[in-house]
Amino acid sequence: MRISSTAIRRLRLVGIYSGVALLLFWALAPIYWVVVSSISTRIDLYQTPTKVWFPTPPTFEHYRGLFLGGEGFRGGQSEAAIGALTSGLTNSLISSVGTAIIVTLLCTGAGYVFARMRFRGKQFSFFYIMLMMPLPIWVALISLFFILSRAGLVDTLPGLMVIFVTFSIPLATWLMATFVRDIPIEIEDAGLVDGANRWQILWHLVRPLALPGMVAVFLVVMLTTWNSFLIPLIFTRTADSQTMTVVLTLFIGQYEVAWEAMAAAAVITMLPPLLIALFFQRYLVRGLTLGAVKG
Repeated sequence: MRISSTAIRRLRLVGIYSGVALLLFWALAPIYWVVVSSISTRIDLYQTPTKVWFPTPPTFEHYRGLFLGGEGFRGGQSEAAIGALTSGLTNSLISSVGTAIIVTLLCTGAGYVFARMRFRGKQFSFFYIMLMMPLPIWVALISLFFILSRAGLVDTLPGLMVIFVTFSIPLATWLMATFVRDIPIEIEDAGLVDGANRWQILWHLVRPLALPGMVAVFLVVMLTTWNSFLIPLIFTRTADSQTMTVVLTLFIGQYEVAWEAMAAAAVITMLPPLLIALFFQRYLVRGLTLGAVKG
């Protein structure tokens, strides 16, 4: 029996949509469960088998407890959770935004250098930087901790930002070099003919055209830094430098885990990067698309 071409196309579409639906479920199911857990009671969460896909009625007491009572926090009622949440959000915002700004500025210049300028050792330098991309962070943890300890940067935001910047530079440099290569070189040649130097060309000609790429790099670095857990866990000790990903672990006590309060704090942690990504979505898509045309 021969299958018609129309049936083959329909089967192909069914397979594609089924795969997309499976991927969406895989990606969104954990987020959905965290949100549901944050508005569920402890009884609903601990019942076996789980019967609640959406609590009826939902409760927002866990959010109120985070900002007022501190219930479920490792410090219990003696230590309000609002203090840890405020410091964690502040530290995450400072470290992620600060790292993204530094990396974007540095790698815009580095990308321009590797894309346009000629100098001895250019290829070796570029590939040497690219070798850091597949390097796992845990390989260098001991040496990094020793170096930062001797420099007095452990448990400080500058120490965190130094690590984040170091490990973000390779990918950001590669992306910006790709974006700069997509810019017509005739524009820069016209600037040279008019007497502009390299700094003027970079700032007045290349920067405006590479802005989508800069926004894409900024967002990628910021979101990666915001979601980082291992580095803040190892290199921070107090609320002065602990980020929100580390603050979430404070809901794990010696005898119990406050899942509902942790879920509420996790929802709060997800909101800033989610809103930022949605707001800059068109810039991010445009920047990544430009980088993929001739990369």
